[in-house]
Amino acid sequence: MLATTGKPLNKDATEEEKKFYEECKHDYKVMLETAKKHGIKNPIMEIPIEEDF
Repeated sequence: MLATTGKPLNKDATEEEKKFYEECKHDYKVMLETAKKHGIKNPIMEIPIEEDF
């Protein structure tokens, strides 16, 4: 995931992709801060997805 690696988003990304990228970067930062407060050393960010198979 680009947001967790710090790599920039593609220049041709849509506005929706840009918004999602910024939200993910923010969520990742908050997750790291929260994990640190609770003593979690290796937090993992998971995005739940519902699919019909």
